[in-house]
Amino acid sequence: MSLTAAQARKIALSFEGAVERYSQGGPEIRVGDDYFVRIGTREPDTVQFKLESFEERDAMIAAEPHLFYITDHWKGYKGLLARLSALDAPTMRALLKQRLRTIEASSKPKRKPPKR
Repeated sequence: MSLTAAQARKIALSFEGAVERYSQGGPEIRVGDDYFVRIGTREPDTVQFKLESFEERDAMIAAEPHLFYITDHWKGYKGLLARLSALDAPTMRALLKQRLRTIEASSKPKRKPPKR
């Protein structure tokens, strides 16, 4: 079942620490200082996700081109666009959980080696 922008926004804001703010002329959801997701910012039917690698992005597009895609603007960015009209709630939650794990891992303080 496809999502509306309002449903997608509600799912994203249900994650702990998620807050909405305006950035680059449109709404953006962040966790702490980190980008989490954008919903319908540039195109009404689009969700913008951030991934960890180009390989992951390209594999997802190849597996589900009806759902995932990029435009020329996104080719050099580890981002993925999803069509709201083809996105379901479990898939969105899974992508956001993955992004949250990345944010949490990068925000953990780095342990310094003990001085000798």
